Amino acid sequence: RGIELRKVFIDTVGPPHTYQKRLQELFPGIEITVAKKADSLYPIVSAASVCAKVTRDAHLSNWVFAEGLLKLSKKYGSGYPSDPNTVRWLKESVDHVFGFPGIIRFSWSTCVKLLDDSAAKIVWADDEESVQNNAKLMASKFFGAKQESTARQRSKFFSRRRPIVLAVTL
Repeated sequence: RGIELRKVFIDTVGPPHTYQKRLQELFPGIEITVAKKADSLYPIVSAASVCAKVTRDAHLSNWVFAEGLLKLSKKYGSGYPSDPNTVRWLKESVDHVFGFPGIIRFSWSTCVKLLDDSAAKIVWADDEESVQNNAKLMASKFFGAKQESTARQRSKFFSRRRPIVLAVTL
């Protein structure tokens, strides 16, 4: 569509070589550089990081929760675990049954701990199978071609929240 992509820089927290090799295989015509702390090594990544944060903050300032009835503070903080305002907002916003609003990344270790400490425990019948399959599918879903699934899907309400643990114990 009029854009010729020649070079891509990726900031990673995982093993750069593994990601770079896989991406290079998937996109052989593009020069790909994957590096830890790429935002401090490459000015273009620093600029993209600033743009992403400004865009995120603009979206969050006008955020309307998909859950509708929630009356939560908009004093989210920066979104980083070292920010006391972010941690405070998470503690004040956790629901005993539903966890957090859909905007929250449930896999974040701070959220996992808060859910373990403050929310009902839920055990899904398919959790064991899902965990085994998820590890294999994660990379192929992200990097591979879209494939239609014939498996029964969870409601978006629950799949967006990725509950940690249907048996609720109070």
